[in-house]
Amino acid sequence: MLRPEDARFITEAITPLAAPLHESLEEGRQNANDHYDRHKMAERCFLKGRTDLTRDHALARLLKLDLAGWTPSRRGSGRILLSRNAMSIRLLHRSPFGDTVPPPGNNRARINYYRNPTPDLIGVEASQLLAVWDVDRKGEVVIRIVRPTKSFRAGAVSTSDYDMLLPRSAEDLSKLTFESSDEEIDLGFLFKDDEEQEEGEEGSA
Repeated sequence: MLRPEDARFITEAITPLAAPLHESLEEGRQNANDHYDRHKMAERCFLKGRTDLTRDHALARLLKLDLAGWTPSRRGSGRILLSRNAMSIRLLHRSPFGDTVPPPGNNRARINYYRNPTPDLIGVEASQLLAVWDVDRKGEVVIRIVRPTKSFRAGAVSTSDYDMLLPRSAEDLSKLTFESSDEEIDLGFLFKDDEEQEEGEEGSA
């Protein structure tokens, strides 16, 4: 069970990322849409490309910002991974399946990333978090922060002991309060029509 003080620790750690993540994804999405629209690439087969280009522009912007100790990884292509001390956040596009959180696939490193130990073992300082983003029906970027507790297959329900829709500003984030629960959280919300599963990343972005 995640205690309120554990949830507060995670929330305080990610607070500096609230505005930068939203703004970087929004700017990246606008740049990607401008490119694909300019070249009249509106077919469904280009949806993955729009997502990939959004992410690349977002990373380029994040690399230029002061993120209060958070550092974006420069290694690997087609992903955004931020770390501060022992904590890390992997930015993923929402799953094309019914569950929002993309499955880890068959990659052993990704499977292990989803298996956060219970807080009473080593605390939450080394939490491996997911920032799952999408665009809602109003056209606005939404980001959900989750701390997964298990690996799962595509189409199955994922579980987390920390699940929060990330506010757009640090000020809004500081106003949140937390209550503990003995039950794990089923993560199963969907924003819009399914997109094609992204190639090479088992549905992640």
